[in-house]
Amino acid sequence: MNNSNFVIITGLSGAGKSNAVKVFEDLGYFCIDNLPAPLIPKFAELCLQSDGKVSKIALVIDIRGDLFLDALNQNLNELNNMNIPYQILFLEASDDILIQRFKETRRNHPLSPQGTVSDGITKEREKLSELRGRADKIMDTSRMK
Repeated sequence: MNNSNFVIITGLSGAGKSNAVKVFEDLGYFCIDNLPAPLIPKFAELCLQSDGKVSKIALVIDIRGDLFLDALNQNLNELNNMNIPYQILFLEASDDILIQRFKETRRNHPLSPQGTVSDGITKEREKLSELRGRADKIMDTSRMK
């Protein structure tokens, strides 16, 4: 697997991860949405054992896996130890746009099911700040549909 063939798609809820993973699927990537972080190294190992049959991988890791998010840095370090290069694509958008997108879909923010969307966004930005710092590419989707 080379650096462009193992991609971790992450970012803020409402920033477009679902749409991004559809693009990766169209490009022939094997995609998994919401894989628990502790399974990343094991999954990468299985891909290596596929004799090249599974060589383009895109994983969506986000706040829905909050229970496992704390272990994500350790799991990424395991990939480094296994000499498996990867890229992290971090999607974000402005608070106003994220709030508008949540209103349009009439969904609650995963970190604020009973509170306001803006409270959830604030919590999520804080929880994902370290992962954002590790990202190879940060994409602001505020101007995208």
